[in-house]
Amino acid sequence: MEPPHGPQTKAHWKQVEPRLHEKLHAEQQYRSRQAVEALCRGTTVVLAGQRAAGKSTLLPYAAQLLNRKTPPVDLDAEIERHVGCSIGHLVARHGIGHLRVLEKEAFLKLPAASVVAVGGGFWSTWPELLQVKGCTVVEVPISFETYRERLLKDAKRPRLRPELTLEEELLQTYAERQALHEKLPHLSWVEFCLAAEAGLRPRRVVTLPPGAPPLAFAAEAKAKGADMLEIRTDLHGPSLDVAPLAKVLPLLLARRGHAVPTAWKPHACCIDIELGDLGKEEADLVSLHAPSPMLPHEAKALWQKVPPGLLCKHVEPVGELKTAPRLLETQKLLRALREEEQTTVLAMGELALPFRCLLSPLNSLDYVALSPAWQATWKNVPGQRLLADAVREARSPHRPGGPLHKRPLRKGIVGTRIAHARSPGIHPQPFDRIDVPEDADIKTLVETLRPFYAGFAITSPFKRALAENSPWPAVNTLVRTPCGWHKDNTDVAGAKATLKALGEKEVVVLGQGGVAIALKEAAKQLGVLLRFISAKEAQGPLQGAVVWTWPSHVEPPAGLRFEGARVALIAYGKPAWVLAEKISRLGGKPCMLGATWFVAQARGQRQLWKEAQ
Repeated sequence: MEPPHGPQTKAHWKQVEPRLHEKLHAEQQYRSRQAVEALCRGTTVVLAGQRAAGKSTLLPYAAQLLNRKTPPVDLDAEIERHVGCSIGHLVARHGIGHLRVLEKEAFLKLPAASVVAVGGGFWSTWPELLQVKGCTVVEVPISFETYRERLLKDAKRPRLRPELTLEEELLQTYAERQALHEKLPHLSWVEFCLAAEAGLRPRRVVTLPPGAPPLAFAAEAKAKGADMLEIRTDLHGPSLDVAPLAKVLPLLLARRGHAVPTAWKPHACCIDIELGDLGKEEADLVSLHAPSPMLPHEAKALWQKVPPGLLCKHVEPVGELKTAPRLLETQKLLRALREEEQTTVLAMGELALPFRCLLSPLNSLDYVALSPAWQATWKNVPGQRLLADAVREARSPHRPGGPLHKRPLRKGIVGTRIAHARSPGIHPQPFDRIDVPEDADIKTLVETLRPFYAGFAITSPFKRALAENSPWPAVNTLVRTPCGWHKDNTDVAGAKATLKALGEKEVVVLGQGGVAIALKEAAKQLGVLLRFISAKEAQGPLQGAVVWTWPSHVEPPAGLRFEGARVALIAYGKPAWVLAEKISRLGGKPCMLGATWFVAQARGQRQLWKEAQ
C-alpha cells in the first residue's frame, strides 16, 4: 500500500476535494497518538462533515485502511433501504426532523467497531451521541466553493431551509456547521490516513551521512518509507542549506558537539540535544548515549530528573548478551515514567540489531539505515536495521505492538553479509535480518533471543557452529521448543531441487562447508555421485556439472579453470551476479539456481516454524 502522502491517497482525495488535496503534502505527521490507539482498539470510526464532502466516496477506502471485519455502512443508504425511498423524498414527505430520528435509530443499531459514513447534518445534530458511544470521528473537509458547486448541481438533495434562497441556505448552513465542527473532537482526514496506515509504529528516522548528495538522499529516503531526516551538527556544518530538505521530509536536527545553526531552526520539525546540553537551547527531544550498560532502575532514576513534555531517547551498549533483555525492562519503566509516546530506547553495538527489533514496536522513533553500505561502513550505526525491513514489518497485518507477552513471536535470518537475503520478503512478518560479525558468540545470542523468537534461518558462517546436539553436521533452521531449540536442515530440500535441475548423475562440488552437507544427503536420496573439491584441490580445468558453494566475497583459487562446465550457483541477488561473472571469466557456464534452492528450503522452514512453541 502506498504511504499516506503517496499517489494512491492523492487519487482518492482528488476525486473528493480537488481544491484541498495539496494539504496531504503539508500535513505529513499525525498529531494524536491517543487517536491512533483508539483506532487500534477497534472503536467505531465515523466519517463526518459537510454535505457533498465525499464521505460515501471515501468510505470503502477508509474501511480498507482499517481492515475491519464488519462491512462499512453508508448511513443514508441504510435509511433509504429501510424506508424504501430516497432521502430527498423522505424529507419532502415527513420533514428533516423525521430524518434525524431515523438517523439516530439506525446509528444505534450498528455493530461495534463499525466504519460508517453519516449524513451532512448528523455530526452537528448528535455530537453527544458520538462521544457517549466512544466513536472516533474523522472529518472529511470540503471548501465552500466546492460545496456550493456540488449542491447547486444536485437537484436530488433536499432543501434544509426553504424560507431562504438557495444561495443564502448554502452559505448559512455551511458556516454554522463548520463553526460547530471545529469545536468538536475529531481527526482530520489526513491524520486518519496516517494513523490507520502507520498504526502504532514508530517514526522511521534516517540520518543524512557526510558526503551524500543531500537532496537526492532525502528524496530516496522518502520514496523508500522514511518519516524524518536527521541532520547532525557533528556531520554537517552551518553551510548546509536545509530549507530544500525540509520540503522533502520533516527534519530532526541533532545537536552533537556544536549548536544547531540559527539558520536551520525555522525548518526543524524536532530539535534533539544531548542530556548534558539540557538548558543550552530549546529542544523537543533529549538524548542520552550511555558509555556503558545501565540497570533499568538506574536509567529510570536518571530520566526522572528530565522535565516532562520532552521526548526522550535512551541509548546504551548491549553489553553482555545474557543481560541484554534488560533493555526491554528499561523501556517498560521509561514508558511508565513518561508519557508512552515520548520514549525511545535503543541498543548499540555489533550485536544490537535483534534487540533494536524487539524494542522498536513501542518506541517513538526508529533509527534505521537507508542502505547496507550506510549500515555497515559508518562507525556510529552498528546495530541499525535496514529501512526496507522496517517498512516491510509495518505493512504486515500482523505487525507487533502492545505488551511484550502479547506480541507475536518474531523470526529472522542470522548470518554475515546478508543484506541481499530474500528471506525477509517471503516469510510472514515480523521477520528480522540479523547481520552479525563472523566471530559473534552465536550460541549465546540465539539462546538469549529464544523467549522472543519462534525460529531462525541460519546461513553462512554459522551452520556448523549451531549444529551441536543435532543429528546434522550443519543446520539451517532453528525452531523454538519449550526446552530449547529444535535444529533441522531444510537445505536438503533445496539441494534436491538443485540437483534435479542440473539433471546429471555425476556432479563436482566446489567447497566443503555447511551447504555441502545438504548436498551429500540430497545426492544419497537421488542416487547422484558427488565429488567434493576443496579450495586447495581446485586446480586445472573442470568439466561436466559443478555446484559452486563458496561465498561471493571469497576469491576462487588461482589455478581454477572450467572447460564448458555447467556451474550451478546457489546464491541469488547481487552476490549471484558477482559469482556468475567470475565463473564466466574462468570459462564456465553459470546456472542461476539460487532461487530454486531458496524456495524449496524456505517452504520447509515455514512449516517447521508453524509448529514452534
